[in-house]
Amino acid sequence: MDAGQALSVNRTFHDHECAYYDERFAIRHDIRAGRRALGEVERLLGHPVRVGEVVLDPGCGTGWQAAGLQRTLGARPGAGPVLGVDLSAGMLRRARAAGAGPLLQADATRLPLAAGSVDLVVTRGVLHHLPDVVAALAEWRRVLRPGGAVVVVSEPTPAVERHGAVLVRGLLPLLRRELTDVENFWELASMAANLHVFTPDALSRQARAAGFTDVRLTTADWMSTLVLTASYVVHGRRPRLARRLPWRTLDEAARRVDGTILDRLLSS
Repeated sequence: MDAGQALSVNRTFHDHECAYYDERFAIRHDIRAGRRALGEVERLLGHPVRVGEVVLDPGCGTGWQAAGLQRTLGARPGAGPVLGVDLSAGMLRRARAAGAGPLLQADATRLPLAAGSVDLVVTRGVLHHLPDVVAALAEWRRVLRPGGAVVVVSEPTPAVERHGAVLVRGLLPLLRRELTDVENFWELASMAANLHVFTPDALSRQARAAGFTDVRLTTADWMSTLVLTASYVVHGRRPRLARRLPWRTLDEAARRVDGTILDRLLSS
């Protein structure tokens, strides 16, 4: 699949997935989620987002980060805008409904923004959908002002892929429902839209190839990712059962275990 085909697959799939994305990934758009989004970004930055800074969220999806940051940063006097960008018109509609804005429909590797016009780039689960990772990172660097930062979160790793595959194989016999032809088509489209798996070393090399010199990467959220994998699969096979299970509570508990124990072990 060439780059143009990969972009077309991702646009088509995400225009479809936007209808159920939040439910299957246990996403809620509220002040609590906004505080978590901001806390995650500021923890990784090592300092608070500064007054007046322009924040860019390329590949904003349904707006968990863009709307969440807008909600929390907007309460600070003098806060700058949070600009959401996505290839999918469907995702942008959902992001707008969640409170994100301003929003632009664009390819994350060809942003309609001036060089040096952004103070901070934040992304969540985006790079693995992009055909040319180095080109995307270089484009984000182009629009970044000198001294600005890029925060990349929630990209798939080989370890999560392996353990996720084991989890899915264990769940499918328990769920006992064959997919319809249409459902199976979209499940295959989901696989086709996921283009990369990253190790920290490999992604670090790609960031340096894009021109970044201060690159710091670590492994995190292993258990939380598996909980959300289970949520995605159960919602796809047994939606009525899935809606009775407390996925957000399970995700929060998994994040606590990750933050207190597993993130430290996996990064050591």
